[in-house]
Amino acid sequence: MAKSNRIEELYDWLKVNKIQYSVVDSDVIDIPEFGKAYFQDTQRSSYNSIFRKDQDGNLIFNSLVRPEELLNDGIEYIVFKFGDNFYYHNVKREFKLNILKYVGHRVPLQHNTEFVNLGVHTPFELLNGSFMPDEWVRKAKYLGHSALGVCDYNTMAACFSFQKECDAAGIKPIFGYSLLVEAEDVKFGAKVYVQSQKGFRNLLRIQKAIMVDNVEKKTIDITELLQRAEGNVIVLDKYTPTTLDGHFDIIGDLGDAFDAIYYQVDLSEYKAERIDIRVLEATKKYFNEWYKNEYMPRPVLLSDCYYLDKDDAKNKIILNKVAEGAAHEQSDDQYFKDADEHYALFESLFGDNWDVDYLFQECADNTFRIAENAVGRMDTTQNYMPKYDLTPEELEKYGTAHNMFNQLLEEGLQRLAPKNRIDEYREQMEYEKYIIESTDNVDYLLVQYDTCNWARRNNIFVGCGRGSAAGSLLLYLLGITLIDPIKYDLIFERFLLPERAGLAPADTTIIGEDIESTSYIQITLDDNRVINLDKDAELLVKRACEDEPIRVYADELEVDDDIIFDNKDLLFTINEL
Repeated sequence: MAKSNRIEELYDWLKVNKIQYSVVDSDVIDIPEFGKAYFQDTQRSSYNSIFRKDQDGNLIFNSLVRPEELLNDGIEYIVFKFGDNFYYHNVKREFKLNILKYVGHRVPLQHNTEFVNLGVHTPFELLNGSFMPDEWVRKAKYLGHSALGVCDYNTMAACFSFQKECDAAGIKPIFGYSLLVEAEDVKFGAKVYVQSQKGFRNLLRIQKAIMVDNVEKKTIDITELLQRAEGNVIVLDKYTPTTLDGHFDIIGDLGDAFDAIYYQVDLSEYKAERIDIRVLEATKKYFNEWYKNEYMPRPVLLSDCYYLDKDDAKNKIILNKVAEGAAHEQSDDQYFKDADEHYALFESLFGDNWDVDYLFQECADNTFRIAENAVGRMDTTQNYMPKYDLTPEELEKYGTAHNMFNQLLEEGLQRLAPKNRIDEYREQMEYEKYIIESTDNVDYLLVQYDTCNWARRNNIFVGCGRGSAAGSLLLYLLGITLIDPIKYDLIFERFLLPERAGLAPADTTIIGEDIESTSYIQITLDDNRVINLDKDAELLVKRACEDEPIRVYADELEVDDDIIFDNKDLLFTINEL
């Protein structure tokens, strides 16, 4: 193949992915708002590998042109084909395999109708969805979307990562959940989308009802679903006009219970004609019968997306075959489409009797109605770990969970630490204990202690410890793990790194031991607790008139001073004073 023909493959790739570009010369293209890129022909017979060794023996990108020459010509990128895809390398940085997608400016749309993609299926829907949340968010951002909705089947595992990536990109996250409902003598598919915090809690209960209470069938009874409807909207799947034909009482109950009810308009084409016929028959029934009835669910543009782009369709086939030995509901059309691609499907399926523009606009507008009202989200500002409940015997012996934690550690230390190294073990114990206390994880460790020891007492096998947990001396002293991390030089920070837990070194006011004092002052904290401080106690405070925290003695405190307490003291010491 001649080189001129090979670069034509690059041009075809850019056109398919709707990336704007211009040809600079036979080897260079210019992508607006991205930069100039040199085309490197990796298919030539003399080119053996995209890597080579430098003079020090390190692997580097095997560039056919010196990076300095490219930079002198204002060229920052090298574009090359690897397998079936084109990738780019930034010559200013270390090599990374960046796929040539979602860069620069996208080719302008013919139809500027905005919509929200509510149909994302992630790898957390095991062996069915693909591409991690950050990649879905990247494409949504590239397409100019302001919100994005996840709807994995029978799992909410993606929600935390999905919210985190959306927040970082300035995109609103919408939490959805695909499920199967049992009602009377029928089953039907649906999606539930969170609108409020109440709705988010209800969706968690729906998840439990399916994956814990009914794990064998993995369905939810409509009675349970209706009890968990508040704060959510429901979208009936594309087959429901036929599966719920004649069951209008069910639709009425759902409409009354949920904040809103919609019908999923998904015109994606399948490879199997029998599936296409089912979808088309259901869609036809909806628009010929249900759509004209104002009391029936309104249509919403909601295409299930299992992969990012059309050329990624093989992902789902491979994942399904790993899961079940065969692919199901195969389609090359279940990708993240833009407005033009969606409109083309509408235009091909609706005849002259329909106002396609009006219909498409209505379906798109309803995605925004779901998105605009979606304010429920995961609260990452608090620790929701359950508190450890002491038994009556533990309450009598220890008094408090924190005291129980300390005494169990001391007992474990005396029992397990080598007598000639007890000071070394105590130092490590105190270090780890400070971090566990400061991050409010005392109850978490007590729950694990209770679980493991209960299992052992009841002859249930418990492993000796795996992964990063084996690096914690506290877990060893509590009997959660059976491996001495000091003996084997294991690292606690693999279990809980202080910096990642928000405990980067910082100056704070640390409460010391109690002392006898006749000269003290009383201070009232924000929660109205009162503590006594010796007048010479040194405090670190934020003062309104100062740019930086200052050190003062207790008798120099002013009314609006904000004392910067150590987090461990806030959680435990002050409570125990």
